[in-house]
Amino acid sequence: MGSSLRSFIKDVRAAKTLADERSIITKQSAKIRTKLRDDHLPLERRRKYIQKLLYLYILGEKTHFGQVECINLIASDEFVNKRLGYLSAILLLDESQDLLTLLTNLLNNDLHNSNKFVVSLALSTLGSLSSPELARDLFPDVEIILKQVQDPFLLKKALQCIAKLLLKDISLLEIFAVEDLVALWQNSAICTHGVLLGIVKVLQSILLCFINFQPTEAVEELPKDMIGKLVRFVPSLFKRLQTLNSKNFQPEYDVQGTCDPFLQCEMIYTLRLFFQIDNDEINAYMDKFGDLLTQIATNTDSNKSSGQVILYETTRTIFSLHLDQPLRVLGINILAKFLAGKDNNGKYVALNTLLEVVPQEPLAVQRHRKFISRCLHDPDVSIKKRALELTFAILDASNIKELVNELLQFLDGTTDDDSDLIVYTVDHLVDAFDIHTIAGDDWKLSVFLRILKCVGSYISSEKISDILIEINNTNNMQSKHDAVKQLLTETLENEKTNEITDDNHGWFLVTVWCLGEYADLILGQSANNIVNEESLTRLLIELHFENSLDNPKLINYILTAALKLSIKLTSGKCIDQLRDLIVSHKKDSHLMLQVKSVQYEILFDQPIDVRKSILETMPKFEKVVRTTSDLRNRPLGNTPTKKESAKPDSLIDLLGGDFGSSSNNINSNENDSKANNVGDNINPETTDAMGSDLLADLLGGNNVNTSLSLNKAVSNSVELPSQAQKIHESSSLDIYSVLINSENGSAQIDIYFEAKKNVTDIKCQCAVTKTLKLTMGPLHPSASIKEKEISVQTLKISGSGKLKLRTKLDFKVNGIMTNEQFDHKYDKVI
Repeated sequence: MGSSLRSFIKDVRAAKTLADERSIITKQSAKIRTKLRDDHLPLERRRKYIQKLLYLYILGEKTHFGQVECINLIASDEFVNKRLGYLSAILLLDESQDLLTLLTNLLNNDLHNSNKFVVSLALSTLGSLSSPELARDLFPDVEIILKQVQDPFLLKKALQCIAKLLLKDISLLEIFAVEDLVALWQNSAICTHGVLLGIVKVLQSILLCFINFQPTEAVEELPKDMIGKLVRFVPSLFKRLQTLNSKNFQPEYDVQGTCDPFLQCEMIYTLRLFFQIDNDEINAYMDKFGDLLTQIATNTDSNKSSGQVILYETTRTIFSLHLDQPLRVLGINILAKFLAGKDNNGKYVALNTLLEVVPQEPLAVQRHRKFISRCLHDPDVSIKKRALELTFAILDASNIKELVNELLQFLDGTTDDDSDLIVYTVDHLVDAFDIHTIAGDDWKLSVFLRILKCVGSYISSEKISDILIEINNTNNMQSKHDAVKQLLTETLENEKTNEITDDNHGWFLVTVWCLGEYADLILGQSANNIVNEESLTRLLIELHFENSLDNPKLINYILTAALKLSIKLTSGKCIDQLRDLIVSHKKDSHLMLQVKSVQYEILFDQPIDVRKSILETMPKFEKVVRTTSDLRNRPLGNTPTKKESAKPDSLIDLLGGDFGSSSNNINSNENDSKANNVGDNINPETTDAMGSDLLADLLGGNNVNTSLSLNKAVSNSVELPSQAQKIHESSSLDIYSVLINSENGSAQIDIYFEAKKNVTDIKCQCAVTKTLKLTMGPLHPSASIKEKEISVQTLKISGSGKLKLRTKLDFKVNGIMTNEQFDHKYDKVI
């Protein structure tokens, strides 16, 4: 094993097995640990082992034993040692390390070093590693550099360091002098592009502090006059940005024909932050800013990557600030150009951004659906995921047929590696038919059959139930007849065609269910040499034989289908065969199958008129209809294949302050029971616990003596009490509060949410002071409410002290997640 870093890297890469690699790394790690403990080790050798330590860090190995040695290298007077020491400190330490206290004096000395490169190293390290305490201690030293140094190289480093220190500790805004930035901006001799970049970074940090500010005990408010001082930068930024975009007279900053795209992007982002602050002086420049963005979008070359980054930042700014409709259309057209290109990075960011802007300009996005559909067939899986999400986001009644056909073509080309994409697509396709009214049952049923035939093995029982409900509720009997006949015909001919795989359980489940329910539609005048009493009976028997050992669920459905089919046949031989099939499970080791077999045999002995009254075709089902757009915009990766228990958020950390007791309310629609819709009478309260047999549980599944339960309509209306007090108002929701009682150490508060727009997935998180305890009830009637509808939530508080409530709301408006937070103090004390 070689002793140099190069030899170490070669040895690791040459390892043939994981065990060999682990052995080499372990030996080197032990050797480094031993050598660094040697106080007499020369600095040259010490540097070599620190370099190896950095390689161990790159490999993900533990390097804590060398952290002090990194700091010792910084204390050296030689630049080569300082450079390696600072690099190691930045990589191996973080702001939470107690070792940072050892750096304070070293950084202070190096910030006053006569060598500008040593000062640069100290500034870079301070910006990367600074904790709030370290920022407060060394901020004056950095300010001295900013005021006294005339070297653009050091000014650039100092400005970027100050930008990071201000974000670490916002109390530094009280002592920071904006006049220093103004003086640098106006000094053309030293205001190079690097210094300009540093200035806009400081402006961004200050603006972010104002945008994200939350009062604390240490900082109750920010300097009120600072925004007024910063406004003077807005026209200067306009002028400089316009010059950069229209002229390129500095070859050293040229990137593929674009003048300093990095600085242009940072300036656009800085201006975006300015206009996110509600200030009359800033808002006066809004029209001029819109004109400037139009000019940038028009003049910038979209064929070069340097121009694309500027256009992307321009587009983000347009939609972040909700600018005028012509600008939004311009931004969407820019993203469409990205989609039409060959660069995968451009496609990805375009799809991601379009997904966010669909609620603002749905029609403009829909005009580019041919590019979106093309991305469905891209080899890159991440692009396919985003294209799927965007396709469902733009899907509506006007384009549903076109987009569904595109999605079916996508499903035809999928493989087993695309299982997540298949589940996501099928779930949303089925839900789309709940949301949109389709004219013509023929096309809708043909889509379901094509889905089942193509990817039936990936469909969950819940979605199979939805498909069966759609078939059952079809009003056009001819359409239903044609669909069932096609289903049975293709299943019977599968021995010749082999188009349906043996693992396509979704197809066979639907086939068995339809055979039991609608065989009488096909038999009689529509019977032929393929579909007749003998062939249908033989189909059930063959499916029973092929799945009797490994698929008890399908056998469950086959038993029910055999019983229901028996009243639709006239052939005594076929009826006897169906009876034998059912009776064969009287001694089955599977308890559920045994119970059904015994029950169904008893039914077989009943008179035909009794059996027909019990086994008649299912009535139409009242299905819970989804009407919210979040069903289409649910991100891929949240497909409901497994139910996950919600993890409690740490609201104490989230909300801060003196709020101690917290409670979460996360409402979901997972308990919507479809069992009653398909004949399963498991109560909604027990559906999740017992699992739902949605397709074939004729007599009640696990509860033999229960009868078919019917859905009951529940009133969803909530009225706002006259004594309700408005405690928060936003563009989407008005929040009202009613204090029901506050005595004997307890209080009850009702919070009313009145929607100004269609709002979905409301998640309310509340916190009270540490002396109180909070319990939150669920949202009633729903976590999703339409415009002018109201939902209410009950809060029960116990303890003693002032009633003070901090509330954080998460909800979706048109599929876009929105966050709001507010405080409210009540007059009562408990």
